[in-house]
Amino acid sequence: MRNLLILLLLTFTVVPLGCRAQYAPVKVNISTEITTIDGVSYYVHTVEKRQTLYSISRSYNVSAEILINDNPELKQGLKEGDKILIRRVTDYTSPEKVTTPAKQAVVKDTVSPVRIQADHLVRWYENLASISKKYGVTEEEIAIVNSLSGGKIQARQVLKIPYPGEAERFAQIQRDDIKPITEIKSEEPDDEKIEAKRRRSGARRGSYTASLIIPMGGRDSASTGHISGNFVEFYQGFLIALEDLKEEFSGINLELRVFDSDRIPASEIALRGDLKGSDLIIGPVLSAQIEPVLSFAHSNDIPLVSPVDPSGDELSVRYPNYFHVGTPVAYQQKALIESVSASGNIVLIFEEGGQDSRFVQITRQMLQDAGLRYKTLSYTILGGRSILPQFENRLVKEGINQIIVASNSEAFVSDVLRNLNLMQSRSGYSIKLFGTPWWRHFDNVDINLYHTMNLSISMQYYVEYNSENVKRFIARFRELYNAEPTAYSFQAYDVAYFFLGALYNYGGDIEDNIGKYNRKLLQSDYKFIRRNGDEGFINSGVRVLKYRPDFSTDTGSPGL
Repeated sequence: MRNLLILLLLTFTVVPLGCRAQYAPVKVNISTEITTIDGVSYYVHTVEKRQTLYSISRSYNVSAEILINDNPELKQGLKEGDKILIRRVTDYTSPEKVTTPAKQAVVKDTVSPVRIQADHLVRWYENLASISKKYGVTEEEIAIVNSLSGGKIQARQVLKIPYPGEAERFAQIQRDDIKPITEIKSEEPDDEKIEAKRRRSGARRGSYTASLIIPMGGRDSASTGHISGNFVEFYQGFLIALEDLKEEFSGINLELRVFDSDRIPASEIALRGDLKGSDLIIGPVLSAQIEPVLSFAHSNDIPLVSPVDPSGDELSVRYPNYFHVGTPVAYQQKALIESVSASGNIVLIFEEGGQDSRFVQITRQMLQDAGLRYKTLSYTILGGRSILPQFENRLVKEGINQIIVASNSEAFVSDVLRNLNLMQSRSGYSIKLFGTPWWRHFDNVDINLYHTMNLSISMQYYVEYNSENVKRFIARFRELYNAEPTAYSFQAYDVAYFFLGALYNYGGDIEDNIGKYNRKLLQSDYKFIRRNGDEGFINSGVRVLKYRPDFSTDTGSPGL
């Protein structure tokens, strides 16, 4: 069935790579076995169970490209027990064995090489401090190797980034008046670099390449609760979005590269260079796997989208090309507070000594920032009906009582609703209730009370099944797959339809235009903003679900 759908859409390259399971890298010990071949000194490293190309390259402080050059069999993947040769530090640049990769610039003198870990293209929002933090070297080291005057850098400037400690040797060379032979081992501009330049220029062109990294081969061992079967459904929803985009953007082609992270670790997908030439990367799906890929994407000026995992938003602090789809809790609660009227009586209720203290703190801050005056009531459920007088002391007979319950505890919420229902039904208090998304998962709460108390919940995901777009998607999903779409299917459609549509519209200028870009989506509203003005992007879009007294619900979302 998957092959059938691929035939219906654009050009796809599904990349089956390496070993099947994804594991967290284990500790890699530096080998004590050393050999010399053709005058070049190597460590002989024996691969142990669960070691990866990424973990080995980091431990030996050598690029994956050099490892693969010296051990061509690594292109087929690592196996436990394999013996691989790893150049010792002083032999990294030996011309007899390896041509230095384009991004491994090397400054040589007549005595010993000065190793440079990267050529860094300065972007408009970067400064010397942020660049030094990214590569783990000091500002002074970068300034010495690049002969910077006063530490000033300019956008589009290319800086040589040394390995820690290398700048001192470079400075010594200069002091000793040894004229260094500067040898930048760079290739002539190739098609990939031309394409990257075109991306940065923002020019629209007829074809694009997107890479999707998802676990599809079975249980993803890097996770305790995610089943790869969910991501087959994710992939199916993704393909339907591609078909819609194909109809909308006639004349523009997309090559979709699909990488199965159950077959090869996401970090190795990046280190092997399989993602080069991408205009956009979507995935990996788990935040624990994202950073190695994100580091590669950042170095190559490629936007990366985190499509599923609600955690990982802190990565936006370090990576300005990062798009976090999940809406942080603070933005969800902010949207809810914005629907609270300043003219009504506001009461914040929370569990005394409960598990939601951080959420209570966020809610208090949001109320304060909005300039809203409110009363508080905190208690434990052991208080029973004796708490009723405290409820009554905080409510008003005239006007609406806006009750914000900052709790995800089903037992506590049930008790609050029971007390509020008594106040409403016996004493005639008018109540408008505000809860949390978690309330929709409660099994033993009377949902009728949600409607009678006009409950509002701020949510990042909600499917309005009366929407014509949703009905159309469900019908097509059933037709193609003979199954019902899941939340993963809806999420994949939204991610693909939004971000690939942005790619078609803006080319390499996605980051500059994403704030004004709108699409009608199925279960989400995306509203991306740069974190702190110059960092990565987070989604501030939410849907406020309202339970009506007539037992209907609506969100009023522009995406429906």
